[in-house]
Amino acid sequence: MRGNVKKKYKKNYKGFYTAQFVPDISKVSNGHRREHCSANRSRLNMIGINQGQQIRIVRPIAKGNSTLAVYTVSDVHDQEPNTVFVVGYTKPEDLRDRLELLSTSPFRGKVKAQVTMNLTDAEAEDKSEFVEHLIDNGYNTKLIVIAPHGGNIEKHTDEQAERICEQLPDRYVSAWICKGFKQGGGAYDRWHITSTDINEESFPKLKSIIGRHFEYSVAFHGWDNDSICIGGGQSTPPHLKQQIKEAIVNAVSGSGISVETDEDRTCPGDFNGSNSGNIVNRLSTKGLQIEQSKKARARYGIKIADAVTDIFDPLIKV
Repeated sequence: MRGNVKKKYKKNYKGFYTAQFVPDISKVSNGHRREHCSANRSRLNMIGINQGQQIRIVRPIAKGNSTLAVYTVSDVHDQEPNTVFVVGYTKPEDLRDRLELLSTSPFRGKVKAQVTMNLTDAEAEDKSEFVEHLIDNGYNTKLIVIAPHGGNIEKHTDEQAERICEQLPDRYVSAWICKGFKQGGGAYDRWHITSTDINEESFPKLKSIIGRHFEYSVAFHGWDNDSICIGGGQSTPPHLKQQIKEAIVNAVSGSGISVETDEDRTCPGDFNGSNSGNIVNRLSTKGLQIEQSKKARARYGIKIADAVTDIFDPLIKV
């Protein structure tokens, strides 16, 4: 009887555990990013988390408040149960920007399993929170547009995904969108998760469609370069990228913004969307990733979305 109680407790335990967080710059050479951490295997399992998933790190600060950020569990360890190593940062400023730390000293906090919150966009913005949305009719398999870094993480990308959904019939298009906010700025530092790290087990609405196997997928992103890059997976036809390029060139005509594809070999490898682990390629057989400058998103974001719509409209209705 005692064994059954213990088993039931483990199965039903949800939420968080208290941990000691240790910044560890020595692991940066192992391909880690500043949004990565390493936690104890058994403690993670207790809250239903496995390696490769996302968690929240919550750090108490003054006057009962707290600062928090989303991290990817890039590694697990069997050392001290309550120790979490914060890895991948290259300078103290990375810790300051993501967790508002003023030093690299260990700190106490919590590991939480829930990544996104069930809030409206207005509530999320007011509370500096992170939310997940899905626009889907339950059976569409043609096109899905995504904006993993919407809200104030990579501004206007969510508006582009929503715009395409407004323009096309819902039987042909779905959208998966995450939005992150932070009062006073810094949403990117707090909420950004690299596209190749995004784990559907941490995003319930993404998990509900990950096995749908859409024919096409388009991801809207933002970057600091002053250009637009159109990339995608290995199975994405080069002529489709070229069509998208020509349509976007017309949309930003006169702006001075250059538009390239990964076929032009000018898009950096980390941003061209070619990795098979990129969420845009895991959602479909023909994935496209569009990286855009701040100017392109702010001034031409809707025109760019409409240009993409014009290309896909006849394709998905076949």
